[in-house]
Amino acid sequence: MRITGLIITSPDVAATQDAWRRLGTLDREIEVTPGEGGLAAVVLGVDDVAATERLLQRRGLDGDAGGFDLGGLTWRLAPFVEGEGRPSSTDLVLDHVVVRTGDAERTAADLGARVGLDLRLDRRLTEHGFRGLFFRCGDAVVEVAAPIEPTGEPDSFGGLAWRSANIEATRERFVAGGVEVSEVRTGRKPGTRVATVRDRALGTPTLLIEQG
Repeated sequence: MRITGLIITSPDVAATQDAWRRLGTLDREIEVTPGEGGLAAVVLGVDDVAATERLLQRRGLDGDAGGFDLGGLTWRLAPFVEGEGRPSSTDLVLDHVVVRTGDAERTAADLGARVGLDLRLDRRLTEHGFRGLFFRCGDAVVEVAAPIEPTGEPDSFGGLAWRSANIEATRERFVAGGVEVSEVRTGRKPGTRVATVRDRALGTPTLLIEQG
């Protein structure tokens, strides 16, 4: 199982498509559909859609391959064949998808026990009231941000992070193409550098990250 696509809604589909094209060649499919605006669904590529659909339903998830409901967020299934449909070279690689939740335990059960993602890290920063859970999904990560104590707040997609081999060069390319990007700064994860892409037309918070 891996993340193969992202569904973004926009009140101006053409503008959002143009905004994503300005970022260059991505290693994931971005589908833009009419709507209020925002990251609306994550597409999970699997070997056997029908078998995975039945498995997730038996595990208690509501929905089908066209959209399973996890805490109010939509996760879709699609066929995936290793190496098929991917560009031979890319400018950016998906690093992680951020999910914000008011209930870390429920989200951990949904993504881990039910969907079957691999929980690699459960990090608690009690002094800040923050808990972060990191699930491996193929070659990317689903990063869950939650309070220490459940709040009952609905889940939401918090944004996307794209990995660049050379963040300075990527930033220069974006700026030359008219894309507003913050200065490069040290990331929270040791050994990383990040920059924020400030383009509302993308429809979701977007971060560039370079691994050390």
